Parts: sequence; C-alpha cells; structure tokens
Amino acid sequence: MLKRNLTSELVTKFNEALAKILEYKSECNYDEALNVVDNTLKDIFRLGMKFFNSLSDDTLMEMIKTDGTINTDKCIMMAKLLEEESDILECQGESNNAFYIILKSLNLFIQAYIGNNEDCDLQNHFADIDVIIDKISDYKLSFTLQNRIMDYYNKIKKYDKAEDMLFEILEYTNFDKEVLEKGLTFYKELLNKDDEDLHIVIFLGKK
Repeated sequence: MLKRNLTSELVTKFNEALAKILEYKSECNYDEALNVVDNTLKDIFRLGMKFFNSLSDDTLMEMIKTDGTINTDKCIMMAKLLEEESDILECQGESNNAFYIILKSLNLFIQAYIGNNEDCDLQNHFADIDVIIDKISDYKLSFTLQNRIMDYYNKIKKYDKAEDMLFEILEYTNFDKEVLEKGLTFYKELLNKDDEDLHIVIFLGKK
C-alpha cells in the first residue's frame, strides 16, 4: 500500500509537470519546457537530462526496477519525459540529438508495455509507441530495438507487422542462425492460434 501511495504521488507530480511542458511547447517557449523536463527528471529520478542522455538503455531500465521487477508507471514517466525532450530538441533544430533520445524513449515504452503485469495509472501513454515507431520507420535501427519492436507487434497481435520486422532483422543480421530460430518459433506459434486470434492472413512465402 505504501509503495502504491508513493507511486500515486509521483504520478500526480508527473501529470502536473507534463501539463506545464505542453503549455510551454504550445507557446514555443522551448527553453522553459526543457527546464521543466529537467527538473521533473531530477525530482522523480534524482538525475537530470544530461545524465539520462548519457546512460545506456540497460542502465535506465535498472533505475526503475524494484527487486528485479519493472515499475510500469515510473518507466512510462521516464519514457514520456524523454519523448518530450526529443520533441522539443527537434523543434529547436537539434535533429540528431532528438533522434538519439527518442530511441531511448521507445525502448523504455516497449519494455514497460511488454513487462506490464499490473494496472497502472499512465497506460494511456502506451499509445505513443505506434506514433514513435512511425516517426522513426525510415531510419536504420539497432538489432536490439528491432527485436523489441517485433516482440511488441507480436504482443499486440499485429502479426503482419511482426513478420515485416522479422524480415528486416534477418536482412540486418545476414540471416543469423539465432534469428532464423526466432522466426521459426514465431511461425510455429502462429500455427497454434485460431483464426479469430490471428485477425489477418500471414503469407509464409513472403520475400
């Protein structure tokens, strides 16, 4: 109960900060918006933007785990704040930095979604996942992130998109044995699903 109350307090603080960020963005007051992002990260996670921008994805994930379990709400807060930072930087013409940070945000969002096994207060922000994926779809992504996107599509039962990502990973890795095995597992699992669960037709002969 204490843990839940503490998380609820953080969620309230986060929502208030997010409203300020969106207000400053609407006024094109990007410096103030970044200040709110920075201060909110410090307030919730005890580290500012510079530290978050320099930390690896794995380190960021460890920051929001308790006894090895992801705190979904805190993970969403971190992901959303980084998403807002990226959007502001893009508005300021810092596209390279913005892209680097949005990848961190996406990674956090997907891991929060896949690992979520409880009701959380901020799950409405999971809708940002598809928006971010569309935003970066023309860029070459890392093998790790491609895998996570495939797992995400599999989780939400968009099997056609999961298959598309599988073929991208196969090309990226030059048909690595481990990836081929993952592909075989993917198709075996599809064969065990009923028509209502599939919703779509998968063309196994796709090139």
